[in-house]
Amino acid sequence: MRRRGHLAIGIVIFFLYSYFMIHFSTVTDASLLFGIVAVLIGSVLPDIIEPPTSSKHRGFFHSRGVLGCTLFAFIVTVVAEIALPYLPSSSQFSFSQIYFISSFLLGYSFHLLADSLTPAGLPG
Repeated sequence: MRRRGHLAIGIVIFFLYSYFMIHFSTVTDASLLFGIVAVLIGSVLPDIIEPPTSSKHRGFFHSRGVLGCTLFAFIVTVVAEIALPYLPSSSQFSFSQIYFISSFLLGYSFHLLADSLTPAGLPG
């Protein structure tokens, strides 16, 4: 898949995710801006790390194992975002920081999910 396709998927998924998160937390304009940047970085980072110079460019950072790790980390950050208002106010992280991390993981995960649907798929 080409870079523009990954970016388009990342943006669409990000706005769906943001719409979902608005119901649980206050998403500020600054958080939204940082989230867009994070999802765009995550959407193209696998191809920056492992450039698509040949049909066999998909290595470790395009693997099913990394996909599983990023999806798990994304779920953990979403749970943290939802639980953050119920934690003591002295917690180390702010919503914006966790939102940035979850947006990055969302972009990376959907890059790999999109690549898994191509004929080459993802290596084990």
